[in-house]
Amino acid sequence: MMRRALDWWSGHPQLADALLAALACAYLLVEVPYSDHTIADPGSLPVTFWGDLLAYASLALRRRFLVPVLALVWTLWIAGGRWDIWAEWNASWSELSTPTALMFMLYSGGRWTSSTWPVVFLAGTSLPAIVTVAAMWAGPPPFPVPAPPGDLFAVSFVTGAAAWGLGRLRRSESDAVARAAAQAEESKTQAALAEERIRIARELHDILAHNVSAMVIQSTAAGAALLSDDKAEAGAAVEAIGHAGRTALAELRLLLGVLREGPMQPQPGVEAIREMTEWLPIEVRLLVEGQTRQVPPDLGLAAYRIVQESLTNTLKHAGKDANAEVTLRYTDEGLRIRVTDDGIGGRKTNTMGHGLIGMRERAEKFGGTARGEPLPEGGFMVEATLRWA
Repeated sequence: MMRRALDWWSGHPQLADALLAALACAYLLVEVPYSDHTIADPGSLPVTFWGDLLAYASLALRRRFLVPVLALVWTLWIAGGRWDIWAEWNASWSELSTPTALMFMLYSGGRWTSSTWPVVFLAGTSLPAIVTVAAMWAGPPPFPVPAPPGDLFAVSFVTGAAAWGLGRLRRSESDAVARAAAQAEESKTQAALAEERIRIARELHDILAHNVSAMVIQSTAAGAALLSDDKAEAGAAVEAIGHAGRTALAELRLLLGVLREGPMQPQPGVEAIREMTEWLPIEVRLLVEGQTRQVPPDLGLAAYRIVQESLTNTLKHAGKDANAEVTLRYTDEGLRIRVTDDGIGGRKTNTMGHGLIGMRERAEKFGGTARGEPLPEGGFMVEATLRWA
């Protein structure tokens, strides 16, 4: 309950200050006339009462016009002649006198502003002590001053300094919390930017590596077909090159469009895997097992890229004479992907380098795993699991 009240107070500073001023003024208007037995004759109320009422009414604007309100309260304190702040504060809970309001405003000055004016008015609380000491040395001043207490009003400055120092301490704590929050937000932003850079790099790698590899392999096949005067084979290779180029351009435009304005059309998903296997220059068999279901777009894109990268590596390392098999298995836990090739063209390496790293990153994003390894009978196998959200 107390925490909720403090949160409300912090979230509505102007309203909270107005409420504080209203409560203080209402208390003064009820308590002082009754305690002084002047309720029937308001004109007999002491002048200082009206100064107290004005001081507390001004607190409604203490954060909006902090320095003017502090100047007003300090002036009322000086004019009221109750200079022993410590004694008045301890004895004035029944009337909320101006010295108490001055302490509150000195605290507010330390808490809410970095201006030097609160320090000036804090120094001004030592004026009664200076006047008293001067009177002791040079005789009484031409205007009446209260009889000094034993401490010559020195405690007034100490009390005001304690209030201002408490405000400064609270300001320092708030600034430290704000800096920590800003640093945490900056770290979060930088982490998000780093993750976004990795995602863009991964997308570019998958788009370019797959399609360019297919174009290079098909251009080699087209060259060989032209040398052997096999126009049909050369035509098929050129058509495949055009398809790969158009696919690369379309996916790059989509990626750049996402970066500029957000997604404007669906990105490739699980349903696009069949089309990809049909135009590749290698023989690819696609198997779908289990009860199919609607796949979220992000997960579908990850599945498409994993299959794309696996078949790209088959093209690069096994050649266009290799055979591959893609299995998509729908389970209760997630989508399982298995891509194998027979390695007929012969692999130069048993690793997939950055391609496998990208697959693992995509799988881990969905709480799954990805791995690749050579098969005992030859060829290569990639397995990945993407869990449903």
